[in-house]
Amino acid sequence: MMDKKEFYEKSEKIINETFETVKKYAKVVAEKTGEAAHITKLLIQKATLEHQLAKAFSQLGSQVYQTAVRQGETIDLEASEIQKVLGEIRKLDTEHGQVEAVLEKERKVDAGKEAKLKAVRKRAGKSS
Repeated sequence: MMDKKEFYEKSEKIINETFETVKKYAKVVAEKTGEAAHITKLLIQKATLEHQLAKAFSQLGSQVYQTAVRQGETIDLEASEIQKVLGEIRKLDTEHGQVEAVLEKERKVDAGKEAKLKAVRKRAGKSS
């Protein structure tokens, strides 16, 4: 059976590897779709926050498991170490929501610009 430290290190390793893959993927997608640099930056920011959230949830799960299963104690949600992780999760979740909102707005703006550009190109094509 894995001990807590070993389990946490393994899940941490998986989370970190996944994050690196997501960052590479975001760059590749941006290059292929010609997505604006500021949107790519937001996508990476979003992925970073998701990465930090995954780590915080993993930490929370690890604490719950250690307390309930290993020590056979009742989980006290008011315990300072659990409150600390919950506070971190709330903060990250709020930031993640803000980044998603900005991303959605930016993509709409970009889509609008693209549509105008196409319309202008179409008109220019007819006149020649």
